[in-house]
Amino acid sequence: MKILLSLLLFFTFAFSAQLDKFASEVNYSRNYNSALKLAKEQNKLLMLVVVGDYCPWCKKFERKTLSSSLIKNKVSKDFIPLIIDKINDKGKYPDKFYSKYIPTVHFVNPKTQNTIFETLGYMKKKEFAQNMNSALKSYKEGNTNVDKH
Repeated sequence: MKILLSLLLFFTFAFSAQLDKFASEVNYSRNYNSALKLAKEQNKLLMLVVVGDYCPWCKKFERKTLSSSLIKNKVSKDFIPLIIDKINDKGKYPDKFYSKYIPTVHFVNPKTQNTIFETLGYMKKKEFAQNMNSALKSYKEGNTNVDKH
């Protein structure tokens, strides 16, 4: 039993370390409250990325889409990015952002803490950039309906 528990703890910490490393490389926050505060101060959308370290599509989304210069430039200009692990970070972010399917990206209005635009699943960088533009447009127009893509 001790061996099983030790292995479980090891893999939990190893997975968290991988996500922490990725977040550091692309300059994403790992703390919901800090990211929300910054989004309010800068009047920018909070881009909440929900992933799982066990998910191959999440890894591909991180590596091919979020790490691309196109997306990194757009994120740094227009969004406050936050990346969380669906399971390992449970309880560290509001339950309403828990996603059954991953990767999921919630574009959150920092004033209301409501999702105004949501993407589900892996997307290539150009498609994701278009969705980012749609999220920004919804935010600027004051749209409160959730648009899912």
